[in-house]
Amino acid sequence: MPDPLTELKEVESALEFAAGTARDYLEGIEDALVLDPRAEEAFARWSDPMPETGEGTLTALTELAGRATEAATRSSGPRFFHFVMGGGTPAALAADWLTSAYDQIAFAYVSSPFAARLERVAVDWLRQLFDLPKEFGGVLTTGATMANFVGLAAARNWWSERLGADVEEDGLRGLLDADGYRATVTE
Repeated sequence: MPDPLTELKEVESALEFAAGTARDYLEGIEDALVLDPRAEEAFARWSDPMPETGEGTLTALTELAGRATEAATRSSGPRFFHFVMGGGTPAALAADWLTSAYDQIAFAYVSSPFAARLERVAVDWLRQLFDLPKEFGGVLTTGATMANFVGLAAARNWWSERLGADVEEDGLRGLLDADGYRATVTE
């Protein structure tokens, strides 16, 4: 893999290509089908072996854009109703581009104080939006699956605490008494 610093001269042309391609895509989104009926045919043609060497930034972007034109789901368009997400706003699109450019490693404060602070602001705005008390907090997750996982873990810990058990220390087995029966709630 080449050093990203040696490819800085390609940034301007890559971003111009991306902006122009995105502009063309969005200009036609209102009339485009959600999924081109020929998408499966396009997929069938894609049996590429992994290349031995790279072909360059613009070649790779051109190929990606061509394949997307043939087979990408137009989920950003006005007729996409399959899932909760839908068409993005101009601000969201631009923010997503900037997010990729800034490339923050946002798993902890030490890796990106900037990202950690933005998360705290977003959580506080959600608290305000739902008119929750100041002592309420939260975390952002990577998506719906992790949100459900975190919710289940929090519920498990809350319930085990009510049962007088420590599932972090003893696992779910700690919820059973010595005879193997479920513990009762302690007040």
